[in-house]
Amino acid sequence: MRTALTISASLAQIGEFSFILAELGVNLDLLPPRARDLILAGAIVSILLNPLMFAAMDRLLKRLETRGKETGPAEAAPDTISPADASLPVSSLEGHVVLVGYGRVGSLIGQTLLERRHTFLVIEDTDTTVAQLRKAGIEVIDGNVAKPQVLKAANLAKASCMVVAIPNAFEAGQAVQQARAANPSLRIIARAHSDPQVEHLSGLGADTVVMGEREIARGIAERLFPEPRADRGSG
Repeated sequence: MRTALTISASLAQIGEFSFILAELGVNLDLLPPRARDLILAGAIVSILLNPLMFAAMDRLLKRLETRGKETGPAEAAPDTISPADASLPVSSLEGHVVLVGYGRVGSLIGQTLLERRHTFLVIEDTDTTVAQLRKAGIEVIDGNVAKPQVLKAANLAKASCMVVAIPNAFEAGQAVQQARAANPSLRIIARAHSDPQVEHLSGLGADTVVMGEREIARGIAERLFPEPRADRGSG
């Protein structure tokens, strides 16, 4: 239920990329200016409503969870566990970083951990990436992080930090929520693409949520107005 509602709320907001496409359409005479204005108005409305949808989703989930407790566990549908997930061994690592996702962002984080010789394991469900990690001698758990059995195998109780580097908002939210329940003192860092996602992941237990677009803007601004270098003393 949480997954379905989170997907719906995430897809309800028009992406900022639509502004660029609309402007490009006007410049190429493929789209009239009035249509661009309508797209802009719709985008603004969807962006304003998106935080309200996440707030309403949380209230609805609490109400459904309360109703589920009243009806009792006998009526709840059992989770489907595949034999492969059920047999996942628990990692023996301690003080390690659990890196969720090894795509464009995750691989850069992993490279930094390797350079600093910090112990870590990766949770990844892409077959080619899993094979590459194993070939490189990096411990990897092959599976979807949204499944409790996969997170359990990461030995969160002994981990020092979990970094959620996947772009999928609802899977990231499930990972954060389950990790926080498994280890209340675990440091959790996640990525997001919008302010509503930042609020959502923070509300589920993430200590730090980094929004990519904001960090890009900050990097550009720092290069626009670089800090003056300290004068070198004459020798």
